[in-house]
Amino acid sequence: MVKPDIRTFLNELKSGRGPHLVLLFGDDLQVDETCKAVVDQLVPQERRGFNLERYDGRTTTWDQIEASLITPPFFPGKEVLWVENAPYFYSREQKKELSEKVLELWRDGKRDAAAKLLIDLLLVEGWTQERWERLQGVASEPLLELFKNEGTECAEEIETLLSYCQTRGVDFTKHQGSEDHRLGVLLDQGVPEWSVLLLSAVQVDRRSRVFKRFEAVGAAFDLSLEHDKTGRVSRTTLLEIIGERLRQAGKTLDYRGQEMFLARTGDDLRSVQQELEKLVLFVGDRSMITAQDVESVVVDQGEAWIFDLTRALGDRDAPAALAHLARLLAQGEAALKILATLTGEIRRLLRARQLLATDLSKLWRRGMSYQQFQQLVSSDRGPLLTRNLYADYMCFQRAERFSLAELQSYMEALFATDYRLKSGGTQAGLALERLILGLCMRRKPAAALAARPVYR
Repeated sequence: MVKPDIRTFLNELKSGRGPHLVLLFGDDLQVDETCKAVVDQLVPQERRGFNLERYDGRTTTWDQIEASLITPPFFPGKEVLWVENAPYFYSREQKKELSEKVLELWRDGKRDAAAKLLIDLLLVEGWTQERWERLQGVASEPLLELFKNEGTECAEEIETLLSYCQTRGVDFTKHQGSEDHRLGVLLDQGVPEWSVLLLSAVQVDRRSRVFKRFEAVGAAFDLSLEHDKTGRVSRTTLLEIIGERLRQAGKTLDYRGQEMFLARTGDDLRSVQQELEKLVLFVGDRSMITAQDVESVVVDQGEAWIFDLTRALGDRDAPAALAHLARLLAQGEAALKILATLTGEIRRLLRARQLLATDLSKLWRRGMSYQQFQQLVSSDRGPLLTRNLYADYMCFQRAERFSLAELQSYMEALFATDYRLKSGGTQAGLALERLILGLCMRRKPAAALAARPVYR
């Protein structure tokens, strides 16, 4: 998603106007894509060997950057200097934001980025190479103090991050600090007419003097994403991103496919982008992407597998249900997590089945369309089971495949399996397989089969 002010900026660049000194910050994927869009506007592919230079701001001295800036390009046209990971906008007052971002990157599996940002944080705090080496593989009190706002439960993560940094080798003398620049001079005097200096950063301190100067001249662009109360990228933002990608490809995605796609990809933008590219290639010249396409192509990285599993249970298709289970276990999913997710889904189905037997008994019809369901449920009443009306509709469709007695017996079987897993002495995979087989059998009570002993 490119924000409106960025679109204006890119259009101005294309027409030869716009600032020649620019700061982009916020979501790393959005920043990276926008920086590439700037390069696309200014430097043709065949000239990038000479008219494009990329630097890592953490390790490149300001003298090197300045020397490149004042050197005319080899080919006619603009020269772009892209300084990634610009550390010039950090301050000690930003300690809390930086520590949060370090752990966020680490938990997202972006280990190198987390390690580099940790060193930036320590430099801002005045750490030296000597002080770093005194840690000797143990996260000392001063280091843990930087993360005190994250709670004591993060201590183990910090220890692991510290070990990772030490195995990579860290040289503080090669890292540039937040004061190692002369941006103020460039803002006063301007950059050479042939150059565009593009600065990108993961984090900035909006209170810093240098940032306020960039902001004052309209050269700072915030590419952060809107998050909901749970800290996830908001649904609205994800839909905007998906919609824009599809428009660029000349494709549309039907509503059911859209909901399935969101459930399977979660809120990781790189996953969203990768899966969209796969979908576009899969459908070829066809303009409409359907839910069937999503089901065939998109890797389930959220908890959408639960819908596939419950559909197999509704069909009493034991081989398919066991195949879903085997795939989850092979991916390293914990048995108790699988069981907890399945339990939550069966609870929702049970609640939905109870509503179908009571409040909706005279209103719901098998095969009812979503539009009919919308008319059935008044808009002021809102969702009945989940956070949105379409998810309710899909839940009722799944629930009508089961009887109340079946779902109640499923709950008993789930509780029995939960007890067995937590009491030990049972192979988790075998216990879950026995559970799935029990749930797929119509006549034999599922709880009875799940409760049978499972030996090593």
